[in-house]
Amino acid sequence: MTYLNPISIFWMFILTAFILHKLRKKKTSKIVFIITITCLFLSTVTPLPVWLIHNLEQHYPVYKPSGNERLPVLVLGNYHADDTSLYPSQKLSAQSLQRVTEGVRIYKLQSSCPITFSGFAVNDKISTGKVGSEAAVSLGVSPKDTIILPAPRNTYEEALVYKKRFGTKNKFILVTSATHMPRAMAVFEKLGMKPIAAPTGFLIKEGTKESVYNWWPSSMKLFYTEAAMYEYSAQLYYKWFK
Repeated sequence: MTYLNPISIFWMFILTAFILHKLRKKKTSKIVFIITITCLFLSTVTPLPVWLIHNLEQHYPVYKPSGNERLPVLVLGNYHADDTSLYPSQKLSAQSLQRVTEGVRIYKLQSSCPITFSGFAVNDKISTGKVGSEAAVSLGVSPKDTIILPAPRNTYEEALVYKKRFGTKNKFILVTSATHMPRAMAVFEKLGMKPIAAPTGFLIKEGTKESVYNWWPSSMKLFYTEAAMYEYSAQLYYKWFK
């Protein structure tokens, strides 16, 4: 996500404006500077970042089981740290932990079911799928119900590996972050599978005293901007090239 970091882009534009100014292209420099400040304003002050994230997160509702379904669960990976001093749940990134705990919640609602954890190995050590599985077991999942897909490095590879192993006939519950869910569902469905969305890790949560759509400057809005830029650009990439 680094290449879409708004702070990095901001400083690149500021540097460009400075170089243009030194080259005596003052009018162009001024235009670049104004564009930079406008983008920074939109990214940190306006409600736009909140709207962009909320728009992604509202595609699918929170998963609630219907009837006596006992469907397999697939928990998509994110990242983890290879810190041997930490327990599995503590090694996981915030997004990975949210996905694992949602998978465990669904597992317990269904009175156990096959639950698959995907994710590649960081630095060629233990895979995120393996760490996610260990964290789930520590939260009450039976080891015999866990399946690990340690090879996939991105959403498209996760879909390909899952399809190769389990086919396309049966429905399954797909667990991932709410912002990532629209892209994940599109990828799995395009490959002929039948996922049921179970989003988690919602960034925008209603119900507080103040409206989430406010005009207060916030570093969190900058984070929302970065997350939204990544997801929308990734959606376009998958649409055009996958």
